[in-house]
Amino acid sequence: MFNKKLLLLVTFLATSINAETNLETEEIIVKNYQYDSKESTSPYSIEIHTAKDIKASGSTSVQSYLSQHSSLNITPNYGDRAKANFGMRGYGEDAHQNIVMTVDGQRMNNIDLSAPLIGQIDINSIERIEIVKGTGSVRYGDGAMAGVINIYTKGYNGLSLESSIGSGGLIKKIMNAGFSHEKFQLSLSAVDDKSEGIAAPDTNGNKDRFRNKTQTAKLNINASDDTKLNFGVSSSRIGQHVVGILTHAEFHEDPRQNGGNAYNNFDIDNDRYSAGVDHKYNEKLNLNANMYYEDKLYNALNASGDKYTKGYFGSNFTGDYKGEGYNLTGGLQYFDGERKSVDQYPGKTSKQNISAFIDSVFQVKGLSDKFLFSAGFRREQVNYRHVDVAAISKTRETLAAYDLGVNYAVNEKLSIFSNINHGYLSPDIDRFFKSVWNSSSPYNFLRRDFQGFMESAKVKTLNIGLNNITNKNKLKVVAFYSDLKNEIVLDPSTFINQNLDNSKKYGIEVQNEFKFNDQTTAKILYNFIKAKIGSDNNSKYIKGNDLPGVPRHALVLNLNHKFSDQGDINITHSWRDESYAINDWENDNTQKTPYYNSTDLNVNYDIKNQDYFNKVSVFGAIQNIFEHKHAQIIANDTFYAYNYTRTWVTGVKIDF
Repeated sequence: MFNKKLLLLVTFLATSINAETNLETEEIIVKNYQYDSKESTSPYSIEIHTAKDIKASGSTSVQSYLSQHSSLNITPNYGDRAKANFGMRGYGEDAHQNIVMTVDGQRMNNIDLSAPLIGQIDINSIERIEIVKGTGSVRYGDGAMAGVINIYTKGYNGLSLESSIGSGGLIKKIMNAGFSHEKFQLSLSAVDDKSEGIAAPDTNGNKDRFRNKTQTAKLNINASDDTKLNFGVSSSRIGQHVVGILTHAEFHEDPRQNGGNAYNNFDIDNDRYSAGVDHKYNEKLNLNANMYYEDKLYNALNASGDKYTKGYFGSNFTGDYKGEGYNLTGGLQYFDGERKSVDQYPGKTSKQNISAFIDSVFQVKGLSDKFLFSAGFRREQVNYRHVDVAAISKTRETLAAYDLGVNYAVNEKLSIFSNINHGYLSPDIDRFFKSVWNSSSPYNFLRRDFQGFMESAKVKTLNIGLNNITNKNKLKVVAFYSDLKNEIVLDPSTFINQNLDNSKKYGIEVQNEFKFNDQTTAKILYNFIKAKIGSDNNSKYIKGNDLPGVPRHALVLNLNHKFSDQGDINITHSWRDESYAINDWENDNTQKTPYYNSTDLNVNYDIKNQDYFNKVSVFGAIQNIFEHKHAQIIANDTFYAYNYTRTWVTGVKIDF
């Protein structure tokens, strides 16, 4: 099967480069990331998804869109639909910790093992997603080992109502409202998203239900011609029952069954507040300051876990100076997070990050103006503090990041680039603890024992690529090589975290977009990744084995056809190679994570010339048309089933 897909890839690339067409391919401006520039002159690997792409996909959640339409390797976090494992550049089960995720500039990463809570983000609110690979450590610091995912949300004007229904009792209701004035813009949104689930009821009669209620408000004020103020507040209430494990036989017989499990119940209350100011000091210097606070209550008591609160405070101060032939950006950043247990055991642990960075993009006088250079450096101090009934423990570590890059414009269409990045990941607070379970069935969680602090992971990544952006197509190819020191992993046999030295990751990434004509556009994404584990002090792991949970090959094929001025149809096929089970460090388990193989169809149609409404849009989507079975495999006979059947959704959106 893979050979056929690879042949299709080669054929498609050859067709894209040689085909004749007079169409202009839009070249998107990379904004609010490193600097304002065109994709063709960027010295980094960037993958961009616009609101138009998201609408055409028909996806009903951020997780499903990124899983089926991006180059990321995404799976539900042990069946959790509110959080997901984000795979990029071969970092395995906990790849999300090696990726910085931001929403409108605010960091979404947690100080513990929890994945970012993307279930609270309404997919219809997204204006743009930027996936930046192999860099980001200078601007974002701690955690940007694999790269950065930046999500930008829309501002609204007017009123729109949307309602949809779908498989598994899916009912989604969305209200967006906005008001614009010369001096301010106010945007409001409310989402009520619920599903009764598809799996069979558990031993207590519960289905794999999901409920998300989120309200968001954003206010932008033009205080003067040179100063803008922004404020934001959001509140999310998420509750769900998460499916349990199945054996290999149960999964293949019927992945809907529960296998005698009582589904775990998780409830999350999340509130976020933000404020910021942008000031244009003069024609060359722009100043920005913003701060945010986030409060979470995480209740996992019904999942044999813990009930705890998490509070985060962050602030960023940056200045951007644009001179003749160069752009200089510097900043100070502060982050303070604390986790405090409420019930099962006393204690609280905090993590504090204090950092400064400087970043630049420039051309060298006397050298051809076809060269664009970038250079940046960051210094960050990380402070930990753990308090329990026994003692107070503290430690600190000072870390550094740098990035050097160059882009050479061969001609107006073709450029080649390279950059070398040094990044780091300081351990999250869960890494300092050992989970203790009772020794007999049912294996319930008892407590966490503090094991002491551990070293931060560090990585050097070399990227070499090309951008070929013409009136025919947009082609990007990147090869990368990463050398890791002290990679942080969990020993599944002891539940103790440790460091691996001299791990390696390398591969190639391809993006291509081609317009056949005014009506039809095709896209292709392909990744080849090889992730080799390093050695540990106890020689437990076999150096050179494949890192579990990392598929070598991934392919996404997308075709969009506009069948009229009012409607379009979109079909996507996403495929990922099989991989070793999450706990299979020896690479000898008989059961592997199966191929991911899903074909999805979406249709959008706008009803224009309405007497009572500005626009009425109807849409429908079918996912996993051929009903391939998918699962996250932890070990032999430990299957978390997901996306194993055909599902559908249909709805209507009215703009007033």
